[in-house]
Amino acid sequence: MDQSGLKLEPEVEAVLAHIEAGKNFLLSGGAGSGKTYSLVQVIGELLRKDPSAFVACITFTNAAVREVESRITNERLTVRTIHDFLWEAISPFQRELAKVLHGLLSGDDPTLDPGAVVVSDDMFVGKTIQYKEFKRVGDGVVSHDEVILLAHGMFENYPKIRDILRDRFRYILVDEYQDTFPEVVKILLDWLPQSSRRGVCGFFGDAMQSIYEEGVGSIQSYVAAGSVSEVKKRQNRRNPRLVFELANTLRIDGIIQIASEDLNAPNMSDGKVKDGVVRFYYSTGEDNRLQQVRDDLGWDFSDVLETKELNLTHNLIAPQAGFGDLMEIYDKDGVLAFKKRIVDYIKKNGDLKDYDGQTFGQVVASLQDGKAGSALNSVKPTAGMQTFINAHPDLLDRAYQMDFQVLRRLYVDKDQLVDDKKQTEDEIARKGSKRCDFVKHVFKIQSLVHLYEQRRFNEFLRKTEFRLTNAEDKVRIRQCVEAIGAMKDSPIQDVIDYAHEQGLCVKDDKFHDFRSQKRYLFDRVTGIKYSSFQKLYEYLEGRTTFSTQHKIKGREFDRVLVVLDAGGWNNYNFKYLFEGGGTESVRERTSKLFYVCCTRAKEVLAVYFRNPTPAVLAQAKIWFGKENVVAV
Repeated sequence: MDQSGLKLEPEVEAVLAHIEAGKNFLLSGGAGSGKTYSLVQVIGELLRKDPSAFVACITFTNAAVREVESRITNERLTVRTIHDFLWEAISPFQRELAKVLHGLLSGDDPTLDPGAVVVSDDMFVGKTIQYKEFKRVGDGVVSHDEVILLAHGMFENYPKIRDILRDRFRYILVDEYQDTFPEVVKILLDWLPQSSRRGVCGFFGDAMQSIYEEGVGSIQSYVAAGSVSEVKKRQNRRNPRLVFELANTLRIDGIIQIASEDLNAPNMSDGKVKDGVVRFYYSTGEDNRLQQVRDDLGWDFSDVLETKELNLTHNLIAPQAGFGDLMEIYDKDGVLAFKKRIVDYIKKNGDLKDYDGQTFGQVVASLQDGKAGSALNSVKPTAGMQTFINAHPDLLDRAYQMDFQVLRRLYVDKDQLVDDKKQTEDEIARKGSKRCDFVKHVFKIQSLVHLYEQRRFNEFLRKTEFRLTNAEDKVRIRQCVEAIGAMKDSPIQDVIDYAHEQGLCVKDDKFHDFRSQKRYLFDRVTGIKYSSFQKLYEYLEGRTTFSTQHKIKGREFDRVLVVLDAGGWNNYNFKYLFEGGGTESVRERTSKLFYVCCTRAKEVLAVYFRNPTPAVLAQAKIWFGKENVVAV
């Protein structure tokens, strides 16, 4: 029995037997099989059976850390993200860290690109190697990616650190192992076993849900070599029968899920597994009939906690969610693409410093002057860039007049607009968001409006520069918030100016720096309507039904609509998924993502496919059932 008095799962019993024998183990289970439940049972039993032992549980995200901590707490249990766990292990050894970091930066083909940093033997003398949300290797400051490489180098080269970690944690358990970096797996399964101290490493997860390129994906090579013992968990506790049977057809590892034997499992009703509903919608012709699909489903799309519409990219979501004009600026600016083309050409053929003091227009003219044929084409816009420029000649004129040195340092990416999206309103935002300072400033205004409207006045007063001194100020705050609410069709610049003048949200140094250093981008975004930023805010705060397909992993909802549109992203192809064509890597990547999306559904799963081929339709009828394939 575990500490809660509940009967242990048979898979947990099998895992505990491997641990008793001193063997590393892998618990594999499909989506909805209750792997976290098993993880918590294993932790509870280890803490109960081995009173002197300390247990570490490491996982990929802060959300997963909070999930485990909400289920079990103990002073001998440490739950951390992979990065935090490794940094805690290696950060005390500063002299060794400096040597490893220097080695990663050294050589003809260094593992870490030093950039403009001069690599020397004494470059870290007197400096502390630090882990931050940004990288500045010359000062010894590393970020997420470097921590993984540093940790691997430390455990590879310094045997004593292996003993120290084993002395501290007899058991190290990895949740969602498929997302773990290959270097982390090498630390745990190649370097730690070389320690003379005893200990066990355990892995929980599902290779079919390895949808991140940087993840290890699978550790079957260790299973085949006998260094890891695998236990498979086949029951499904989440999905109705029609959903997990569809998911079974997508798996390639031999795990075939069956209904749970637990009559209290979420997918059970009246002593048997729920059937659920699956539907495959399709349309022919140029029109996108997604709205007709929504109408036919009849769902309450305002129920954001139990209804989700999954698209592959933010770009596909943006026009539907109401901020398509902002996405066009941050992701599809042909002038900035042309600027990058010019900068890349100069880097390849000369020195950027030679053009300091010139405008962008002067640089382009000097490069194009006298060139012909392919040489001229190299410094002219591509066809796609030219299409954009033809539609926005004023933007090219504005860029031509700007200082080239300022413009070439302008980097714009959609992450600066949509990074750090929450899946629910209660989710805690992570550190190190890539959002640009302009968007952050607008969101501060919108956050204040939201707090006031929710009558969360104490939080409102903590975040605003407005100071209450008398009853008249209360009236003025209300009038200010109401006035901003009425400005949804006004340019965002008007809203920013008004909030500043009223003392609600003052323009700070970061705002002024953005305006001076990123003038081209600033001029573009300030004319966008306030309503677009309101829609973006609602989306990123998790108050809409929209989500990207990658970010939904680990979640579950009553109703899920999956839109099968790759949006021009060559890494995925939903046609190949159904037809079995294309390259194996693209097909496998698409299959895993589709598997993750389908298995989010607890009640109803719907899929929408535009213009399917006859072969796609034929496969859809096999997977979903002929009666569940619907034309719109």
